[in-house]
Amino acid sequence: MKALRFHGKGDLRIESLPEPGEPGPGQVRIRNRYCGICGTDVHEYTGGPVFICTHPHPYTGAHGPQILGHEFAGTVEAIGDGVTSVAVGDRVSVQPLVMPRTGEYFADRGFHHLSSLVAVIGLSHQSGGLAEHAIVNDYNVAKVPDALSDEEAAMVEPAAVASWVIGSERGGQ
Repeated sequence: MKALRFHGKGDLRIESLPEPGEPGPGQVRIRNRYCGICGTDVHEYTGGPVFICTHPHPYTGAHGPQILGHEFAGTVEAIGDGVTSVAVGDRVSVQPLVMPRTGEYFADRGFHHLSSLVAVIGLSHQSGGLAEHAIVNDYNVAKVPDALSDEEAAMVEPAAVASWVIGSERGGQ
């Protein structure tokens, strides 16, 4: 498959990589359709690595060169054992945070996002949206309604971030 990978400051390459194979238990393989380019991606290119790991990530094991892209959407191609939230053929938007679900202080209390082991698809994970395919956890995808285009589905993550920021503003700040 073709993928855009970050190799270092100012060094992005479109490369041919092996197809990702079949998803494992609790995973989904996506055929990526659209991917946004975030300011974070631009910062990685102009001054990185910032978030991209130069050594194996403690949870995902990922390190550079890194497939970029964390604002993306696609179509489910295959599902691993135990996946019930989506089916082959479903169109999905990706929420890129990857973290332990159990066995870690915050995860065991339902605060997965506070884990010191948090990773991000497209920055500290083996997959990214700027490739033809990605394998992600089932909790990283949300089925999108037919009324939403694939391009719009790729913008769900940045729209969610913007919505949260706007909603957290208080007068006088």
